[in-house]
Amino acid sequence: MKLMGTNVFAYINRFVELTDAERKVLRQQIQIMTCVPKQVLTNIGELEQHTYFIEKGLVRKYFYRGQEEITVQISKEGQLISSSVSFLSGVPSDFVIETMEPCTLAFITKSGMETLYEYSVKFEKMGRLIILEWMLLKEKTDTFRMISSPKERFSQFIRENPDLLSRVPQKYLASLLDVKPETFSRFKKQYILNGEE
Repeated sequence: MKLMGTNVFAYINRFVELTDAERKVLRQQIQIMTCVPKQVLTNIGELEQHTYFIEKGLVRKYFYRGQEEITVQISKEGQLISSSVSFLSGVPSDFVIETMEPCTLAFITKSGMETLYEYSVKFEKMGRLIILEWMLLKEKTDTFRMISSPKERFSQFIRENPDLLSRVPQKYLASLLDVKPETFSRFKKQYILNGEE
């Protein structure tokens, strides 16, 4: 097992300040793994046992509508990804979690999280604040997707994630933004022609 990445500490420090003893306990519960592209971390019907922090690479979360893959999340360095409803409630996952690039991931298991909660109320606070941030971000994203135009969704996404335009296949971005592929292609051409890439 590789040593825990320092980026995880930077992420957690946004929520709680840990003592040296608490950091040691955290190191014991978090593991590092490396993955190849297209490696499935969680499949539909499985019980999600991990939450992943992305040290390096891209990870996609999607479900199937018939034969079509519907992308609901693309996470990059410094972000978390999990089939969160399954992880938190113990029901089978409705999603596939799959790497898109060579990845380095820090992860914690559900039992590891419970160990942290039992060790210190500070870890309970950490978990509560991280879940709260997830919930707020999801509601904000879902609401914006419902009330905004395809052009507005594209423009905001590119402002916030300009690097993903070259890292992620266009079909996945179009699916994520709920934009028709041909519409996404037109927006992308306009974006490039305007010299913004």
